[in-house]
Amino acid sequence: MRTRPPDLAESDLIVALTNGWGLKDVDLEHLPIGAGSHHWRCTDGKGTRHFVTVDDLDRKPFLGEHAAEVFEHLRSALETARTLRSDAELDFVVSPLDNVDGEVLTRVGTHYAVAFYPFLGDPQPFRKVLTGGERTALVDMLGRLHGSSPGVAATARVIVPSVPLREDLENALRDLDADWAGGPYSGPARSMVARNAGLIMQWLERFDELEAGVDMTAAKPVLTHGEPHSGNIVRSRDRFLLVDWDTAGLAPAERDLWMIGRGDPTLCELYRLRWRLDDLSWCVHELRSAHRQDEDSERAWRGLCSSIEREPFTRD
Repeated sequence: MRTRPPDLAESDLIVALTNGWGLKDVDLEHLPIGAGSHHWRCTDGKGTRHFVTVDDLDRKPFLGEHAAEVFEHLRSALETARTLRSDAELDFVVSPLDNVDGEVLTRVGTHYAVAFYPFLGDPQPFRKVLTGGERTALVDMLGRLHGSSPGVAATARVIVPSVPLREDLENALRDLDADWAGGPYSGPARSMVARNAGLIMQWLERFDELEAGVDMTAAKPVLTHGEPHSGNIVRSRDRFLLVDWDTAGLAPAERDLWMIGRGDPTLCELYRLRWRLDDLSWCVHELRSAHRQDEDSERAWRGLCSSIEREPFTRD
């Protein structure tokens, strides 16, 4: 997220870091980066830097319906990442550091969770369109991930293709003349959805058709990242790394492979369409709600346009 969480004081975050990871004299620098989490650069009294991620448990519908469920599923995903790095020796996995209780997450406030990471320098994100060398690195990382031993999947949950905020999208389509809650993008976003309502409904119908027609049990489940797009692949010094493991879980490899044009065509179509509808429904959810003009609402508006207009749809 590009804006600070309005109801989380940095003093409370410092207390969580002090108690959870034994830090002293903590200094925080908010980083307006990323899409689904809040981030800070943390420097302790010894001058050691770390990377801090804070997740709003009320804003991760793909992980559950309420904060307690989201926290457990987020912990499961990050524990899977930790196991992939430690037991499977996948050195490209950026996993969180344990707190004093041996856990990968610490609660702070009523609906936030904190994860604590090593600082790897200032990583350079991949460009939107991957070069040949970058794509080769991604293919290699995914091959190693999907081929990891089944034993490391003990903490992973099964991920089924779904659109968590589908109801919000369908509600918007059901009454195209209804006013949205209000904000600088409400009018343009409502008009965009209305102009493309027929196309969106076709996508929903096709998704249902694919989901009903694919035998998910026939596809061998493997450990997948879930979002190996260019924004989650970084170069740190001379290494390529894969970050943001909150979507990790067991699924057909095509959950990742559709982004690089590999795998079973029908499964790839299913996962590509699922992602498009997921992006679209999230942006509709955000822009139908009351919002201000800030970096997050601007990103939601751009995401809405992209999820409808981009052909072929991709996250590279």
